[in-house]
Amino acid sequence: MYPFPALTNWWPGGGGGDAPDLRPGLEESDISPGIEGFLFTALIVVLLIFVVRDLAKRMRRMKYRTQVEAELAGEEPEFPGEVVPAEISEAQRHARDAAAAERFGPAAEAPPESSAEAPEAQSAEPDEERPGTDAVR
Repeated sequence: MYPFPALTNWWPGGGGGDAPDLRPGLEESDISPGIEGFLFTALIVVLLIFVVRDLAKRMRRMKYRTQVEAELAGEEPEFPGEVVPAEISEAQRHARDAAAAERFGPAAEAPPESSAEAPEAQSAEPDEERPGTDAVR
């Protein structure tokens, strides 16, 4: 019936055959949670639904509140969870570069930007012929 009966027999009634018989004097209702267990579980589920709905409502209020405060202050509203580039200090930048150099080796020196033109400017192809570019003249 099952290809590996030893794997399904690890728990009584786990699908590996018939469920074992109960000890004499025990009924099925004596070992099941019964109506009390069902009602307790249903109560927990209902309470959880109310808590989650209240949490969502509070989060929405906080989002709207920060939008209104930002608009009143004349700033661009920042939404919770929005990814904003972090600003790091010079010391943090130096520590990050030193850690990267220690782990991966020294970085290759980039050519100075002032002596070489941008690669796009060195292209012999005029702007009018490039797809996706608008020539401004």
